[in-house]
Amino acid sequence: MIQNNYFQSNSDLKEHFQSLINWEEIISLYEHDFADAKEYETTKNQKLEMAPSSTEEALLYYEEILNSCGEVSGMFVSQVAKDVEWEGLDFKNGIVTHPQAMVDVIHKYQEAGLGPVAFKRKFGGLGVPNVIKAMIAEIMYRSDSSITIAVGSMGLASILERCATEEMQMEWIPKIISNHYSVTMGLSEPDFGSDLPNVTTKAEKKGDEWFLTGTKRYQTMACGLNGEPGLTLTLARTGSPESGARGLSFFIVENKDYSIQGIEKKLGIKASATCEVVYDNSKGYLVGKEGFGLVKYVMGMLNGARLSVASQGTGIATAAFEEAKKYANERIQFGKPIATIPAVRRMLDRMEREISGMRCLMVEAAYSVDKYYWTEDIKIDPNSEAAKNAKFWEKVANTLTPISKYFNSETCNSLVYDALQVFGGAGFTEDYDISRLYRDARITNIYDGTTQIQVNAAIGGIVSGMSQSGVFRAYLDHLVKEIPESPNLSTLRETFEKIVENWKQIPDQETKDMLAFEVVQSAARMIVGSLLERAAFRSSSELKDKRIQYYKEYHVDSNAILTGNLIRVQSAF
Repeated sequence: MIQNNYFQSNSDLKEHFQSLINWEEIISLYEHDFADAKEYETTKNQKLEMAPSSTEEALLYYEEILNSCGEVSGMFVSQVAKDVEWEGLDFKNGIVTHPQAMVDVIHKYQEAGLGPVAFKRKFGGLGVPNVIKAMIAEIMYRSDSSITIAVGSMGLASILERCATEEMQMEWIPKIISNHYSVTMGLSEPDFGSDLPNVTTKAEKKGDEWFLTGTKRYQTMACGLNGEPGLTLTLARTGSPESGARGLSFFIVENKDYSIQGIEKKLGIKASATCEVVYDNSKGYLVGKEGFGLVKYVMGMLNGARLSVASQGTGIATAAFEEAKKYANERIQFGKPIATIPAVRRMLDRMEREISGMRCLMVEAAYSVDKYYWTEDIKIDPNSEAAKNAKFWEKVANTLTPISKYFNSETCNSLVYDALQVFGGAGFTEDYDISRLYRDARITNIYDGTTQIQVNAAIGGIVSGMSQSGVFRAYLDHLVKEIPESPNLSTLRETFEKIVENWKQIPDQETKDMLAFEVVQSAARMIVGSLLERAAFRSSSELKDKRIQYYKEYHVDSNAILTGNLIRVQSAF
């Protein structure tokens, strides 16, 4: 793969960081008047030593992290990804062994301090907002998915900051960080994948302790990394078999207390250990309140994972595009580089444009989470303007999260497909990394909730939100406030409104469900087109002219897609 710093060499990503994001807003919410820096001055707590004391310092701190991540990812991880996939995993007698080259580069991430990116500084984490986490994930996924999944798995435990007691947080989170735990979501079972309300793994209380019995499937990195510790954040039934979602609770279970029955042989992400886990009277530690496992805690963890997949889609698509562009400029046919052939140029141009849109959506989804997640006024004064604003953005985030996961994963698959086509027959061989990227892309629209589940999660927020006083309508209006009058966006908005109104009038629910995708796809195109145009308006760099071209061409494609979707919805009558 191309070897360079994956942050410094990505001009589009750099401009997002440098000028397209309202950092005053995000940093003010996240840093809470730079409370960590003030506490460090008083306590000299070493965990807070790097805490910024101003917006300028925060940006320098964030940029240093992105640079470090770009260096490790682009200079080291990218160079071993192919060999790691080829060597694969070894499983014997319940023990999973990862390739040594994989372990070595994971240790490089850890030595650079990039492992605990998801956690607050007081626990030993890096302490960065979700927008920065999204950028870090994109950079890492560009280099390799299997390695990034192994490194990033620890971040799943950040849900403990939200739902565990303070005592449990202080006991577990620093230990998870310092001992480099691998963490997995203990959700899916052999008979229950996305049907989580019906999971059967049982947790029984004996005295003051809990013990779990059951089997979980598709448990990524549940084995730990070659002898290093791991744990599952496990959904288990504490109520009766008939209690449904309300009978499920959330537990920490360490890998020393369960066994690995086997690992999956997969189409892609082959060096990522996907384990079958067996609990046999395994000791568990209850997280939060009994009975809140699925309805509150797991959904929060899944939303974070889905944002990560939006970044993964962007990262894989970026890798595929850059590799295809390099090949197309070096491959000479008919006396000239194939990049100059109009049919090839068209594919490359579309890839570049769509990736820019994916990145806009990735950043916007993370931004929407930052806009509510760190607002303390919700607890202090729920009726304050700040709290009301946070509640608005929480509703926006609950819709944008599944949209970003669906849209970026589906677009990733489409772009990697085209990238392989640029390589022609060479892409179908194992001589180039594009074959690995092609395989790895395919999981993105499957795990952490398939595209169909994301559509189901988003449709309610879109349709109800398009009422005259609805949140989604207000959000779409917010997106275009900075944009001068845009006839193309106005036309798309008009078509989108018709799609929603016609969909609502479909008489039977089954037909509505079958056409929900058309509504969600149309909403996604509206959002991404608006974000692309807003980015062009905000840009003051040499990319401005290119950004203008992006949104104009994107609107043309969107007009065709939304018109087709309107016809499909109207045909239901």
